[in-house]
Amino acid sequence: MVDCVILAGGANKELDKPEEVHNKALIKVGGKEIVRYILETYCRVEEIERIVLVGPLDDFAFLKNDYPVELVQESDSILQNLVEANRYLQTKNYLLVSTADIPLLTHRAVLDFLGKCLPYDHDFYYPIVSKESSEKKFPGVRRTYVKLKEGTFTGGNIFLVNPEKIEPSVAMARQFIEYRKKPLKMVSLLGAGFVVRALARKITISQVEKRFSSLLNVKAKAIISDYAEIGFDVDKQTDLELVRRLIPVEEA
Repeated sequence: MVDCVILAGGANKELDKPEEVHNKALIKVGGKEIVRYILETYCRVEEIERIVLVGPLDDFAFLKNDYPVELVQESDSILQNLVEANRYLQTKNYLLVSTADIPLLTHRAVLDFLGKCLPYDHDFYYPIVSKESSEKKFPGVRRTYVKLKEGTFTGGNIFLVNPEKIEPSVAMARQFIEYRKKPLKMVSLLGAGFVVRALARKITISQVEKRFSSLLNVKAKAIISDYAEIGFDVDKQTDLELVRRLIPVEEA
Protein backbone atom coordinates (compact mmCIF):
# COMPACT_ATOMS: atom_id res chain seq x y z
CA MET A 1 0.00 0.00 0.00
CA VAL A 2 0.99 3.63 -0.55
CA ASP A 3 -0.37 6.99 0.55
CA CYS A 4 -0.98 9.80 -1.93
CA VAL A 5 -0.01 13.45 -1.53
CA ILE A 6 -1.46 15.99 -3.96
CA LEU A 7 0.43 19.29 -3.98
CA ALA A 8 -2.09 22.00 -4.82
CA GLY A 9 -0.45 25.09 -3.36
CA GLY A 10 0.75 28.20 -5.14
CA ALA A 11 -0.59 30.34 -7.97
CA ASN A 12 -0.23 30.52 -11.74
CA LYS A 13 -0.41 34.10 -13.03
CA GLU A 14 -0.96 33.09 -16.66
CA LEU A 15 -4.03 30.98 -15.89
CA ASP A 16 -5.52 32.09 -12.58
CA LYS A 17 -6.52 35.63 -13.52
CA PRO A 18 -8.28 34.93 -16.85
CA GLU A 19 -10.03 31.92 -15.31
CA GLU A 20 -11.00 33.96 -12.22
CA VAL A 21 -9.62 31.49 -9.69
CA HIS A 22 -6.94 31.68 -6.98
CA ASN A 23 -5.54 28.23 -7.75
CA LYS A 24 -5.27 26.54 -11.15
CA ALA A 25 -6.47 23.23 -9.70
CA LEU A 26 -9.86 24.96 -9.41
CA ILE A 27 -10.09 25.84 -13.10
CA LYS A 28 -13.14 24.15 -14.58
CA VAL A 29 -12.79 21.78 -17.51
CA GLY A 30 -15.74 19.81 -18.84
CA GLY A 31 -17.95 21.32 -16.15
CA LYS A 32 -15.86 20.47 -13.09
CA GLU A 33 -12.64 21.50 -11.39
CA ILE A 34 -9.33 20.03 -12.58
CA VAL A 35 -8.61 18.71 -9.10
CA ARG A 36 -11.71 16.49 -9.27
CA TYR A 37 -10.30 14.54 -12.22
CA ILE A 38 -7.12 13.88 -10.27
CA LEU A 39 -8.94 12.77 -7.14
CA GLU A 40 -11.22 10.49 -9.16
CA THR A 41 -8.17 8.88 -10.74
CA TYR A 42 -6.45 8.21 -7.41
CA CYS A 43 -9.67 6.93 -5.82
CA ARG A 44 -9.67 4.18 -8.46
CA VAL A 45 -6.20 2.96 -7.47
CA GLU A 46 -6.70 0.26 -4.83
CA GLU A 47 -3.04 0.44 -3.78
CA ILE A 48 -3.64 3.93 -2.37
CA GLU A 49 -4.67 3.89 1.29
CA ARG A 50 -4.97 7.60 2.17
CA ILE A 51 -5.14 10.74 0.04
CA VAL A 52 -3.89 14.06 1.38
CA LEU A 53 -4.20 17.34 -0.51
CA VAL A 54 -1.97 20.26 0.46
CA GLY A 55 -3.31 23.71 -0.41
CA PRO A 56 -5.36 26.62 0.94
CA LEU A 57 -7.90 24.93 3.21
CA ASP A 58 -10.79 27.30 2.50
CA ASP A 59 -10.50 26.83 -1.26
CA PHE A 60 -10.56 23.03 -1.16
CA ALA A 61 -12.87 22.33 1.81
CA PHE A 62 -15.75 21.49 -0.54
CA LEU A 63 -13.90 18.39 -1.78
CA LYS A 64 -14.37 16.59 1.55
CA ASN A 65 -18.08 16.26 0.75
CA ASP A 66 -17.36 14.08 -2.29
CA TYR A 67 -13.99 12.37 -1.80
CA PRO A 68 -12.07 10.57 0.96
CA VAL A 69 -9.45 13.30 1.02
CA GLU A 70 -7.66 14.85 3.99
CA LEU A 71 -6.57 18.48 3.79
CA VAL A 72 -3.33 20.06 4.98
CA GLN A 73 -2.72 23.81 4.96
CA GLU A 74 -0.15 24.88 2.38
CA SER A 75 3.19 26.36 3.41
CA ASP A 76 5.54 28.70 1.53
CA SER A 77 7.07 26.29 -1.02
CA ILE A 78 6.44 23.04 -2.90
CA LEU A 79 9.05 21.20 -0.90
CA GLN A 80 7.79 22.46 2.45
CA ASN A 81 4.28 21.40 1.44
CA LEU A 82 5.59 17.87 0.99
CA VAL A 83 7.33 18.03 4.37
CA GLU A 84 4.09 19.18 6.03
CA ALA A 85 2.10 16.39 4.38
CA ASN A 86 4.66 13.83 5.52
CA ARG A 87 4.54 15.12 9.08
CA TYR A 88 0.74 15.02 8.99
CA LEU A 89 0.54 11.45 7.70
CA GLN A 90 3.14 9.97 10.06
CA THR A 91 3.20 6.90 7.85
CA LYS A 92 5.65 4.20 6.88
CA ASN A 93 3.89 3.76 3.54
CA TYR A 94 5.71 5.10 0.50
CA LEU A 95 4.24 8.40 -0.69
CA LEU A 96 2.91 8.79 -4.21
CA VAL A 97 3.39 12.52 -4.71
CA SER A 98 1.43 14.33 -7.40
CA THR A 99 0.87 17.80 -8.73
CA ALA A 100 -2.73 19.03 -8.92
CA ASP A 101 -2.71 20.06 -12.58
CA ILE A 102 -2.73 16.74 -14.46
CA PRO A 103 -6.41 16.12 -15.33
CA LEU A 104 -5.54 13.70 -18.17
CA LEU A 105 -3.81 11.27 -15.80
CA THR A 106 -5.46 7.82 -15.81
CA HIS A 107 -5.51 5.13 -13.16
CA ARG A 108 -3.87 2.77 -15.66
CA ALA A 109 -0.90 5.12 -15.91
CA VAL A 110 -0.63 5.21 -12.11
CA LEU A 111 -0.92 1.43 -11.81
CA ASP A 112 1.74 0.95 -14.49
CA PHE A 113 4.10 3.30 -12.66
CA LEU A 114 3.55 1.71 -9.25
CA GLY A 115 3.93 -1.76 -10.74
CA LYS A 116 7.29 -0.84 -12.25
CA CYS A 117 8.45 0.52 -8.88
CA LEU A 118 7.92 -2.79 -7.09
CA PRO A 119 9.27 -4.14 -4.77
CA TYR A 120 9.91 -0.60 -3.45
CA ASP A 121 13.55 -1.30 -2.65
CA HIS A 122 14.69 2.19 -3.69
CA ASP A 123 13.92 5.48 -1.92
CA PHE A 124 12.88 7.60 -4.89
CA TYR A 125 11.18 6.66 -8.16
CA TYR A 126 10.63 9.18 -10.94
CA PRO A 127 8.80 8.53 -14.23
CA ILE A 128 10.28 9.71 -17.52
CA VAL A 129 8.51 9.70 -20.88
CA SER A 130 10.24 9.54 -24.25
CA LYS A 131 9.82 12.42 -26.66
CA GLU A 132 8.40 9.97 -29.20
CA SER A 133 5.67 8.80 -26.81
CA SER A 134 4.87 12.34 -25.73
CA GLU A 135 4.60 13.74 -29.25
CA LYS A 136 2.59 10.76 -30.47
CA LYS A 137 0.01 11.31 -27.73
CA PHE A 138 0.11 15.12 -27.78
CA PRO A 139 1.40 16.26 -31.21
CA GLY A 140 2.62 19.85 -31.30
CA VAL A 141 2.60 20.33 -27.52
CA ARG A 142 5.78 21.93 -26.21
CA ARG A 143 7.43 20.09 -23.32
CA THR A 144 10.81 20.40 -21.65
CA TYR A 145 13.14 17.57 -22.71
CA VAL A 146 16.60 16.36 -21.80
CA LYS A 147 18.77 14.25 -24.08
CA LEU A 148 20.31 11.09 -22.64
CA LYS A 149 22.22 8.28 -24.31
CA GLU A 150 19.10 6.11 -24.36
CA GLY A 151 16.92 8.81 -25.90
CA THR A 152 15.21 12.15 -25.27
CA PHE A 153 12.88 12.33 -22.29
CA THR A 154 10.54 14.62 -20.39
CA GLY A 155 9.85 14.25 -16.68
CA GLY A 156 6.63 13.16 -15.04
CA ASN A 157 4.38 15.00 -12.60
CA ILE A 158 4.22 12.22 -10.03
CA PHE A 159 6.89 10.40 -8.07
CA LEU A 160 7.17 7.78 -5.35
CA VAL A 161 9.31 8.44 -2.27
CA ASN A 162 10.29 6.76 0.97
CA PRO A 163 8.85 9.07 3.69
CA GLU A 164 11.90 8.53 5.90
CA LYS A 165 14.12 10.18 3.29
CA ILE A 166 12.16 13.38 2.77
CA GLU A 167 13.41 15.69 5.52
CA PRO A 168 17.09 14.58 5.45
CA SER A 169 17.20 15.46 1.73
CA VAL A 170 15.41 18.82 1.90
CA ALA A 171 18.37 21.15 1.23
CA MET A 172 19.54 19.55 -2.02
CA ALA A 173 16.03 18.63 -3.13
CA ARG A 174 15.04 22.29 -2.97
CA GLN A 175 17.54 23.08 -5.73
CA PHE A 176 16.33 20.25 -7.93
CA ILE A 177 12.73 21.44 -7.57
CA GLU A 178 13.75 25.02 -8.38
CA TYR A 179 15.35 23.82 -11.64
CA ARG A 180 12.76 21.13 -12.47
CA LYS A 181 11.79 22.84 -15.76
CA LYS A 182 15.38 23.75 -16.71
CA PRO A 183 17.13 20.48 -17.64
CA LEU A 184 20.65 21.87 -18.15
CA LYS A 185 20.59 23.70 -14.83
CA MET A 186 19.32 20.55 -13.15
CA VAL A 187 22.11 18.54 -14.76
CA SER A 188 24.61 21.19 -13.60
CA LEU A 189 23.76 20.28 -10.00
CA LEU A 190 25.15 16.84 -10.75
CA GLY A 191 28.59 18.30 -11.56
CA ALA A 192 30.48 20.11 -14.34
CA GLY A 193 31.39 16.87 -16.07
CA PHE A 194 27.73 16.01 -16.41
CA VAL A 195 27.05 19.25 -18.30
CA VAL A 196 29.71 18.44 -20.89
CA ARG A 197 28.47 14.89 -21.30
CA ALA A 198 24.86 16.07 -21.39
CA LEU A 199 25.62 18.40 -24.30
CA ALA A 200 27.34 15.50 -26.08
CA ARG A 201 24.41 13.19 -25.23
CA LYS A 202 26.72 10.75 -23.47
CA ILE A 203 24.98 10.56 -20.09
CA THR A 204 23.09 7.35 -19.38
CA ILE A 205 20.04 6.95 -17.21
CA SER A 206 22.07 4.77 -14.86
CA GLN A 207 24.73 7.49 -14.42
CA VAL A 208 22.09 10.09 -13.56
CA GLU A 209 20.50 7.69 -11.07
CA LYS A 210 23.82 7.04 -9.34
CA ARG A 211 24.81 10.71 -9.13
CA PHE A 212 21.38 11.79 -7.96
CA SER A 213 21.44 9.03 -5.33
CA SER A 214 24.84 10.17 -4.10
CA LEU A 215 23.89 13.84 -3.78
CA LEU A 216 20.63 13.21 -1.94
CA ASN A 217 21.82 10.17 0.00
CA VAL A 218 18.99 8.07 -1.41
CA LYS A 219 18.60 5.14 -3.76
CA ALA A 220 16.98 6.69 -6.84
CA LYS A 221 15.55 5.02 -9.91
CA ALA A 222 14.07 6.37 -13.14
CA ILE A 223 10.99 4.59 -14.47
CA ILE A 224 10.36 4.78 -18.21
CA SER A 225 6.62 5.20 -18.76
CA ASP A 226 4.71 4.80 -22.01
CA TYR A 227 1.86 6.89 -20.60
CA ALA A 228 2.48 10.41 -21.90
CA GLU A 229 -0.27 11.85 -19.70
CA ILE A 230 2.07 11.43 -16.72
CA GLY A 231 4.25 14.16 -18.24
CA PHE A 232 1.44 16.50 -19.29
CA ASP A 233 0.51 19.28 -16.87
CA VAL A 234 -1.70 22.32 -17.37
CA ASP A 235 0.89 25.06 -17.09
CA LYS A 236 0.03 27.38 -19.99
CA GLN A 237 -3.04 28.65 -21.82
CA THR A 238 -2.31 26.31 -24.73
CA ASP A 239 -2.24 23.35 -22.33
CA LEU A 240 -5.64 24.35 -20.96
CA GLU A 241 -7.08 24.72 -24.46
CA LEU A 242 -5.91 21.20 -25.35
CA VAL A 243 -7.40 19.70 -22.20
CA ARG A 244 -10.72 21.38 -22.94
CA ARG A 245 -10.70 19.86 -26.41
CA LEU A 246 -10.01 16.40 -25.01
CA ILE A 247 -12.43 16.44 -22.06
CA PRO A 248 -16.08 16.87 -23.08
CA VAL A 249 -18.53 18.90 -21.04
CA GLU A 250 -20.53 16.62 -18.76
CA GLU A 251 -24.28 16.70 -19.18
CA ALA A 252 -26.31 17.73 -16.16
